[in-house]
Amino acid sequence: MDDSRAIRRLAATETRDDALAIARAFFRNHGFHALSYVRPSRKYPGRAEVETFGFPEAWTALYDEELNRIDPFPALVARAGRAVRFAEIADVRPINADHLQFVERAREHGVTDGFIFPTFGPRQHLAAVGISMVDHPDRVDHADVPIYHSVAQALHLRIDQLEQGHFERPHLAPREVTILHWIAHGKSNDEIALILGNKRPTIATHIKRIFAKLDVTDRASAAVQGIKYGIISL
Repeated sequence: MDDSRAIRRLAATETRDDALAIARAFFRNHGFHALSYVRPSRKYPGRAEVETFGFPEAWTALYDEELNRIDPFPALVARAGRAVRFAEIADVRPINADHLQFVERAREHGVTDGFIFPTFGPRQHLAAVGISMVDHPDRVDHADVPIYHSVAQALHLRIDQLEQGHFERPHLAPREVTILHWIAHGKSNDEIALILGNKRPTIATHIKRIFAKLDVTDRASAAVQGIKYGIISL
């Protein structure tokens, strides 16, 4: 499957599973037999949702149970803003002992060299797509990185588009939107009350309603949900 056909098929697919299958087939045809799809959790801020395909079972189990906490690649590639080759992790800063341990454990479990690509969806939803388990080392040395990155981007864009409809956008009143904006900027109830000319108990009541509408229990989660749904922006 050539790159233009893969991108067209990804753009037309109707389900996320089909999108992942198309991307996996494309990368397998280019010698990369494993794919990972990583993105920040929309339900649990600070955590990541990870899907892996084609990696050794022992590595997948170890990653799920332990090493996902110290996986350096999603954050590093997001900061770099470009594709990163696994073997070049030491050249991407910052790096620490946990990150080097992650790479060493991956090698011990037979994970080969490969790439991870930063991807961006609607309303700045971020993700990272990784490819590995090559059938020959030359696959990495001679990889057409811009083309692979384009396919990874098309995969994430389509999944994000498909999932837009799965989340009904909560309706917040104009005053609630304004309060959520100031919450996202780190303002306290007292500060918001001063800015808006309201009493503190009034602001607290609004915030309780905001939390209920967004189905959250804390201010950070409310800000994340507000950004996710496009209610506010930073």
